[in-house]
Formats: sequence, structure tokens, C-alpha cells
Amino acid sequence: MRPPRFPISKEIAVILGALLLLLFASPVADWWSRGGLDWTTPYALWLLVILGAYFIHRRGDSDEP
Repeated sequence: MRPPRFPISKEIAVILGALLLLLFASPVADWWSRGGLDWTTPYALWLLVILGAYFIHRRGDSDEP
């Protein structure tokens, strides 16, 4: 018998974490932090991260307490 898989919300959280690393700790950060973009760009990126985390948490799995 195979062990149970992680709930899908945990898989999405890992994907969100990888996306965070890509956006904030890679050469991609140099692209969006340069002067050509609006000053709200970092705030908009963090807002997307926060909304993603909110929707992952809100989704909730029925088998978790």
C-alpha cells in the first residue's frame, strides 16, 4: 500500500515558495527592481504572494483538523 499523498494545498504552497525564490532571490529580481518599472512593482509582487497564500489557506482540506 502506498503512503497517502500530501494534500493539494501543500503542493501548491511548495510551488508558491519556488515562485517566491524565483521572483526575489534570482536574476529575475534584477529585472523588476531596475528603474524602468513603477515604484509599486515590489508591492504588487508581494500582494500576489499574500493573495496566493490566502487562497491556499482558505481552500482548506476536509481531512485536516
